[in-house]
Amino acid sequence: LRRKKMSDLGRYSVKQSVNLGLGQGGFNSITDTALNTGNWVAFKAVHGDAIIASSTSATGDNLPASMTLSEGDMVYGDFTAVTLSSGKILAYIG
Repeated sequence: LRRKKMSDLGRYSVKQSVNLGLGQGGFNSITDTALNTGNWVAFKAVHGDAIIASSTSATGDNLPASMTLSEGDMVYGDFTAVTLSSGKILAYIG
């Protein structure tokens, strides 16, 4: 399975590019407190609350430091890096 990047969207139909933007390219499960890098369109807290210590967005719209996501909460953006303080998130690739 080839991972798709947002910059590749011009190669896809409207339906395919919408699916990519919604994370249909898969996800990364993040449970550690190390700096994780990738190209993600959303973060979702699973198996309890998650605290996002820091994030980096390609557009500069970083999340607030020490942001708590309650289980099931999602945040959307154009993320390139995330560090957790605690918990587990699914980072949807897009």
